[in-house]
Amino acid sequence: MNGVGVTVFVVLAVVGFVVCLVSFVFDGVFEAFEVDIAGGFLSLTSLSGGLALFGLAATLAQTSFGWTTLQATGFGAAVGLATMAGVGGLVRTLRREEPEVHASILGARGVVTTPAANPGSYGEVNLRLHGTTVKRSAVSDAPLTRGAAVEVVAEVSATAVRVTPLA
Repeated sequence: MNGVGVTVFVVLAVVGFVVCLVSFVFDGVFEAFEVDIAGGFLSLTSLSGGLALFGLAATLAQTSFGWTTLQATGFGAAVGLATMAGVGGLVRTLRREEPEVHASILGARGVVTTPAANPGSYGEVNLRLHGTTVKRSAVSDAPLTRGAAVEVVAEVSATAVRVTPLA
């Protein structure tokens, strides 16, 4: 067993793991350095994951199986490449999925949950939209009373709507 080889393998495993962990915890922190070849197949995520498992597999091969540094390097490279291929394929698949289509909220109906006593002031409404309930800030030309039925007549912003009370 070569102590220098094990040390190098452990350092590579730790570096790969830390880069992977930081990229997951602080999503987008490495965007300026993002490597993206073949539509995500060789992304920073797949490269750092491959590096981490290369180091881990090579370390285990050398310490547990007593393999030489060269044998451990070959084994680690095979595991690292398989990891890169798997993660890269997953990234490509996720990127190919259809983007979320913005559903029109116009005409959606719901109830006032936070009243707005004065016309033009904001309250909150729960709306039924495509089988789910969504909460939005709401403004109306009429006072909004708790529990009143309303209908969306305009989108004010991504989180606010203009509603009209239903009779």
